[in-house]
Amino acid sequence: MAKEHTIYNCLRNLRQEKKITQEQLAKAVGVSRQTICSMEKGDYVPSLSLALLLAQHFNHPVEHVFQLKRVCE
Repeated sequence: MAKEHTIYNCLRNLRQEKKITQEQLAKAVGVSRQTICSMEKGDYVPSLSLALLLAQHFNHPVEHVFQLKRVCE
């Protein structure tokens, strides 16, 4: 049986660098603030379309924003 993989993200770092709130990011990509909060905590993995929207918002490749191993720090 295949191992489960954890998907990490750099959303909090990217959002803070851009100096925007969770609410502002949520509005920009069409989700709730709670969704952004859950993704930042690692409790929610977005759909591919949402992941692409977030990467586009930050002008980064999706593989920079989301990884199978933590590389943001």
